[in-house]
Amino acid sequence: MVEALRRLASRRIEGLEELSDPEIVALCKKELPSDLTAYRELLRRYEGLVYNTCAKYIGSKQDAEEVTQDALIQVFHKIHQFEGRSAFKTWLYKIVQNYCRNRISKLARKREGKEAYQKQVGDLEAGHVDAPKSSAVAEKVENSMNKMKDKEREILVMKFTTGMTIQEISEVMEIGLSAAKMRLYRALDSFKLLYAKEGND
Repeated sequence: MVEALRRLASRRIEGLEELSDPEIVALCKKELPSDLTAYRELLRRYEGLVYNTCAKYIGSKQDAEEVTQDALIQVFHKIHQFEGRSAFKTWLYKIVQNYCRNRISKLARKREGKEAYQKQVGDLEAGHVDAPKSSAVAEKVENSMNKMKDKEREILVMKFTTGMTIQEISEVMEIGLSAAKMRLYRALDSFKLLYAKEGND
């Protein structure tokens, strides 16, 4: 199923690439479920981003692929409920976030303690980010991320993996703009401290 989604997502559809997300969503609402043309364009735009986000949250390639599949199928079934009150990417991220959290809970119950889970997340992060210039730097980043609180790591994923704006982050977290900025700055400070400590260790 995942490969089938990727094949759909890889096909560029002439004429749709120039349309905005709201225009593509409107077409999806009009065409689905009988016509998948506009939905394929959404897949092309967001399948990679959804997978990379899942990979940051979850511990194995298989789990990340399954959550990606589940989230995109959910989009297929629920896109008619999207009211446009926020950006489509923000709405999509909330779906992905919920699936990731549910999968994390299941994984945590299956594994012996939180440390085993965090180690697996770290292994995945090392494998799915762009290859750094130095393996030592990659290891320090991985270790630092693993030691962060879940909420702090989450907001860094939103900002640097999905490329969300502060406004979009505030909408996902359902907090004010100033509070979102403050949480991001605190998460960055925590990462910097942990990263510096890795160097000293």
